[in-house]
Amino acid sequence: MDLLQKTTESNMKSQLLVFLSLFCFWTAISEEMPKNMNKEEGLPEDVLKMIAQADIRSISDLETLLGVEAKDSARFTSRSRTVHFRTKAAGCKTRAVTVDVPRYKVDPTSVGFFLWPSCVEIQRCSGCCNTKTYKCIPSHASYRPFQIAKITYRYGRKELTVHTVSIREHLSCNCTELAKLHHPRFPSKYYKHSTDN
Repeated sequence: MDLLQKTTESNMKSQLLVFLSLFCFWTAISEEMPKNMNKEEGLPEDVLKMIAQADIRSISDLETLLGVEAKDSARFTSRSRTVHFRTKAAGCKTRAVTVDVPRYKVDPTSVGFFLWPSCVEIQRCSGCCNTKTYKCIPSHASYRPFQIAKITYRYGRKELTVHTVSIREHLSCNCTELAKLHHPRFPSKYYKHSTDN
């Protein structure tokens, strides 16, 4: 019993030393890291706004907008040939996505049923805007109806019913400044999180 107790104490001391070492290492590293790594630092507000509102389709467009030439063109040499990369931004627009059919829209009182189809394809806004201060959001949307089959099994019999479910679809999008988006009066924990269905 004495040997077991000594081994346990030795293991605990080893784990404590490892933890303290990791803590000291993390403290030393975190002091050297920039405080706001996710922010677009170093650029004046007017330059950020100009970039955010411009129609940039290529690096050449960015060079023209800023009036500077890129110092390092994105290229590499592979087997004695030079390959030039062409970068295209994933612009803010509607794209086809699949979304789950909200079961509560078919029957909010029960869970014992099967839906077909269980997901549908619709258009939703996605893509990036030029800066993090802008977000790709829908400018027009409408509700699109889908016919969904509900299959239940009651009292030994299968039942099949057809329901019409409306799911929100985005028709057009634009990049909107985050500061101009509506900010709720109460913290988000008081609101039910929407799935945009």
